Amino acid sequence: MKFEKPIVFFDLETTGVDVVKDRIVQIGAIKINPDGERIVKNVLVNPSIPIPAGATAVHGISDADVKDKPFFYQIAKSMFQWLEGCDLAGYNSDNFDIPLLSEEFGREGIDYPGDDTVYIDIIRIERMVNSHKLGDTYKRYLGEELKDAHDAMADVEATLKIFEHQVEQNDLLNLNVSQIAALYSGENSRVDFARKIYQNNDKYYWNFGKHRNELISETQDYADWVLKSDFAYNTKKHIRRILAEIKAQKQ
Repeated sequence: MKFEKPIVFFDLETTGVDVVKDRIVQIGAIKINPDGERIVKNVLVNPSIPIPAGATAVHGISDADVKDKPFFYQIAKSMFQWLEGCDLAGYNSDNFDIPLLSEEFGREGIDYPGDDTVYIDIIRIERMVNSHKLGDTYKRYLGEELKDAHDAMADVEATLKIFEHQVEQNDLLNLNVSQIAALYSGENSRVDFARKIYQNNDKYYWNFGKHRNELISETQDYADWVLKSDFAYNTKKHIRRILAEIKAQKQ
């Protein structure tokens, strides 16, 4: 498969599964440039909050492992520069890794990923052709057990290997990154990373709560409540944009 611009396969290990409240403790990433060059980045991050025992039981990273590591705000600028201009890929990254990464950048005043970023979620491709835990998927394609699962670097290396085998074994995937992403995007377009909003025929709808599938333009009180509540930075950014567009249309 040819890449039209660099693509970064990445995986996050975190303090938990809440994309707004939890924090990154490890970033594992492999950047593939269009010429085939691969650049590996493996970073431990001090999350600035205690790592719960349950999270440590999953990924093996404890408070002691990160106590002398940089905080995210210390690496945010350099990480953004390394990622800027790249497409992104991961395993279940649409639902977790990308929203949480965006939240971390948002706290530092960095709006990332940008609107020109294309996302490849390997699990969504896999659901079109097979079934779906990372370890099971890895064994199916590679014929061996996945070792060191829930280490970010091991997981991202496994994810990249799976993707390479998916492309090799399925003629359907003989496409560029944008075309592959379009295969599973569906009729409704996701607007925010957390999938609280979707777009259909140039109109914006709620994708959760009591106003699910209702127009945002007709539920602006609900939008005001979301902006005042504990929702993701990226979701709030798009709500403000949509409200501004609605206001401009009325003038």
